[in-house]
Amino acid sequence: MRCRYDDANPGNGYPCTMLMTPLTPPVDWKNPPRLALGLSLLLSLLFVFWHGADMERQRAMDAQYRQSLLAIEWELYETHAGRSGQIAVMEHLKEAHRTGDVSVLRRYIGTDDSFVADMTNTGGNYIAPDIYNAWKSARSGFDDERSKLAEEALGIDPERFRPITFLTYSLVQPDVIQFIGVLLLLLTAGFALEVALGSGAVLAGFLGGGLIGAMTYLLANGNNVLILTGGGAAAASLTGMALAHFRAGPVRWLGSVQFSAILLLLLWLTVFGAEILLTEERLPELAAQLAALLFGPLWYFAHQRWFAHDADGQDVAPEPETDLDDAYRHQLHEALEAIARMDFVGARKRLRELVKAYPHDLRALSQLYQVEKLEPQSDTFSAVARRLFQLANTDDGVHTALLAYREYDRLSENKRALDTETVLKLVMRFARVGEVKDGEKLMKLVLDRKASHALLPKAALAMAQACEQLQDNSRAERYRELATSSTGAK
Repeated sequence: MRCRYDDANPGNGYPCTMLMTPLTPPVDWKNPPRLALGLSLLLSLLFVFWHGADMERQRAMDAQYRQSLLAIEWELYETHAGRSGQIAVMEHLKEAHRTGDVSVLRRYIGTDDSFVADMTNTGGNYIAPDIYNAWKSARSGFDDERSKLAEEALGIDPERFRPITFLTYSLVQPDVIQFIGVLLLLLTAGFALEVALGSGAVLAGFLGGGLIGAMTYLLANGNNVLILTGGGAAAASLTGMALAHFRAGPVRWLGSVQFSAILLLLLWLTVFGAEILLTEERLPELAAQLAALLFGPLWYFAHQRWFAHDADGQDVAPEPETDLDDAYRHQLHEALEAIARMDFVGARKRLRELVKAYPHDLRALSQLYQVEKLEPQSDTFSAVARRLFQLANTDDGVHTALLAYREYDRLSENKRALDTETVLKLVMRFARVGEVKDGEKLMKLVLDRKASHALLPKAALAMAQACEQLQDNSRAERYRELATSSTGAK
């Protein structure tokens, strides 16, 4: 079967190879999405072994605060709140005092370090010595217990700038609702994202969402002193990244399960609504999660732009044909049937859906390349060609990329796929399999651009080694000099 037909020269068409390999592998449980699973396990262990102990400690601290500190500190706190710009919170505290909710009073007044510092420094001026000494002793014991809480160790304290807590606060969950919500989003959005894009995307989303959430919280929190904990912002960011990648298309989960990406948004909205209705989350905490969700697509596009293509030798290799599944076979069969009917629009649509669901499989991607080259001047053809060049990192993949490059070089006028990084990767790969002529042509393209790149010395060295194998010592020496001078220029 030929996908392209030349009426004048019927033999010049190109064959459509029957490739039966998924573009993104089903989950290989010998090599699972370790980061999403590892984060889920870490959060679970911290919650099980630290949260329960914290609840017991906080109940004891409530009793201690009621008995030894509340009567003294309540009378003085309103004056401090006025001086520190916390008047807005006093109505909430007065209501808690009226109803006897010591937990709220302990969380606000008991953790206000500036208030404690004022009391320590000047309290002796207006409190009777015996009462003041009793307060200092009780407050010292209370603060010792408070320092053992997870939120004190890992949370973001608005009164103390500790940069490390911008990364660690997401590991401590304030309540069961947020713990379950974060776990569900990690095992759905995070899991699917890691299978599709790799652990780097999950790490970027989790840490990036945490940073955005922390900054949003500090801006929205005003002068309040409550400590921020919880992975809600990090999980929201992963959800935003997954929505940006999958959009309304199918999400592959656990290898063969597929569902619409819209369900991820509905799951996040359910978790977000549950926190509003069932927990004591305040507006700053909720704003932090919403901001992280909205910034998720930004982290996705940043990851795709700068980090999706690693250095040569670390790309994802095509999956073996033994990893096929029936859903993939059916979709690919429909695409090839459309090609046989000369329905290239339908074939292109189906193949693009496959590439989106299986973004790392080189052989299926090459099928899309064969269809897209029917319009060789289109931006889409160049984008697919570039992706094909970037993923080709096995011997079979290099052979596929070599044929695709020769064809692309002949068909494309703008050569958009041949950016400097991609060209240098192809030089190294072509040199590795002894295709010196093509490597030299690409190397000349880089040198004509007068481009400087970190891979240039490696590419020149690879060409030198390839020339030495051909016993062309003069050219090998020339490339070694280029590698040395390029390293020196850096």
